[in-house]
Amino acid sequence: MKSLLLLLLLTGLSFLANAQTTFPVSYKKSIFVEGFGQGLQGSVNYDMRFKKGLQHGLGFRMGVGGIFTGTSNADAANKANGVIGFPVGLNYLIGKNKSAFEAGIGTTPHYARTDLYSPTKPKIVHENGWDTSGYLNLGYRFQPLDNGFMFRLNWTPVLSSTGFLAQNFGASAGYSF
Repeated sequence: MKSLLLLLLLTGLSFLANAQTTFPVSYKKSIFVEGFGQGLQGSVNYDMRFKKGLQHGLGFRMGVGGIFTGTSNADAANKANGVIGFPVGLNYLIGKNKSAFEAGIGTTPHYARTDLYSPTKPKIVHENGWDTSGYLNLGYRFQPLDNGFMFRLNWTPVLSSTGFLAQNFGASAGYSF
């Protein structure tokens, strides 16, 4: 009787151990806010690895961000500027622990709108348009192996129709799952 009970217990434990290894492995993902960087002045982003269960390797990011400024000049003309951008890109993480080197490349299509109003000329002039810029991304990423707080510090030089802007940096914080 004791040997039958022991056999049933061992059989049950083996099924339990096997069941723990059959849970599906998911893609490593992150949601974060970024100051400056690829999403202009501020952005909200989603990032995901391409291979299931890996913290490192090839992945992508996409987001939405922008800039809004309102100014007034000497002749009392008001100028409202707004730019909304959509950063998308590929990135590669080197490092299998919490800390990783991040390298990436991408583009940020953006839409700009400028409204001009002057009391001397009571007319609003709208200047709108689409443009795009490319970027590189080199930096550090802290991302826990499980779920939790993550952050990034990156150098993000920009290449646009106005030239190469090397002094662009970004910082991000968010949640990794």
